[in-house]
Amino acid sequence: MSEIDRMLKINRNNISRVEKTGQDLWIESDSNIEYSDVGTEQESKILDELKRTSWRNVVAQRFEQKSPWLYRIITDKGRSLFLDVLPIKKDGCFLDVGSGWGQVAIPLSRYGKVYCMDVTQTRLNILREIAKQENSGLNYICGNFCTFPFDDEQFDLVIFNGTFEWLPLGAPQKGNKEAQEAALEKTCRILNPDGIVYIGIENSLGLKYIMGAPDDHTGIQHITFLNESDADAAYKKVTGKKSLRVRTWSLAEYTQMLVEAGFVILETYACFPDYKLIRQMIPIQEVNSYILGNGVCAPEYSGVDGAHLPFIGKMDSIYRLLAKNGVAQLFCPSYSFVAKKPK
Repeated sequence: MSEIDRMLKINRNNISRVEKTGQDLWIESDSNIEYSDVGTEQESKILDELKRTSWRNVVAQRFEQKSPWLYRIITDKGRSLFLDVLPIKKDGCFLDVGSGWGQVAIPLSRYGKVYCMDVTQTRLNILREIAKQENSGLNYICGNFCTFPFDDEQFDLVIFNGTFEWLPLGAPQKGNKEAQEAALEKTCRILNPDGIVYIGIENSLGLKYIMGAPDDHTGIQHITFLNESDADAAYKKVTGKKSLRVRTWSLAEYTQMLVEAGFVILETYACFPDYKLIRQMIPIQEVNSYILGNGVCAPEYSGVDGAHLPFIGKMDSIYRLLAKNGVAQLFCPSYSFVAKKPK
């Protein structure tokens, strides 16, 4: 067995679908998903700049003034705050699905071997340059999580931080929930016994959405809490596109999906102002008492662009009323789920 074969276990029945291009990069040859938060033309220029100067300088020069919301997403330390509450296995093997700029993968690499998975090679090359500057040894997988032929039981932690809602794009033949359920079942298979899955994601019943904030992913108001057919109709009316392929759910729905996939939920946290830039992570069973005693200390914003919400002044009193009724945990902006694959 070669060194690269020891690094990552692949289903040999599907090996023809995978090209091996070095000891730290695997490419799924038939993955056709594309994603870019800055545009493919900018990515090539950024990659070239990273080879000449500090990644922090590149990001600041490109985004601090022109795209301040993206700049915060890339640089804010709250992006990886959840790592502090995870039972991370020392010297373990970890998979970060949708690694982006490495905000999670780089600090996680202190604990063990990290595989960064993204759908385009250019994004992984950008991350490679950033990791090199941070003296962080990472491994890279270019492909679609839904179809990449992982063998079973090889990871101690799988992370979906802001990526679980996008998984339906990787399984166009399935409905949104069906695709996400299948992805959770696959996650359970590729985890070692007692392995952990972490999901950071928005709440479709978030109070800010009910009050009129646009959906973080589509920018459309009053769509997150609709059923799939109504959401598709609303999405088509605004965009002209056939169906909505990014989907978030409520607390009860996430919980049911995890349990039915075979997981034991260790902890659920309410994240304020959201999972993207965490300032408060409150265990779900403590949300009502916390709000009654302290209020909500981290003001929420539009997840589309970080803009101020016009009704923000009313939210604290509404949260307090919800807490008095024992239901505030159902309306918080985001959740963090920590679940375990049982032995």
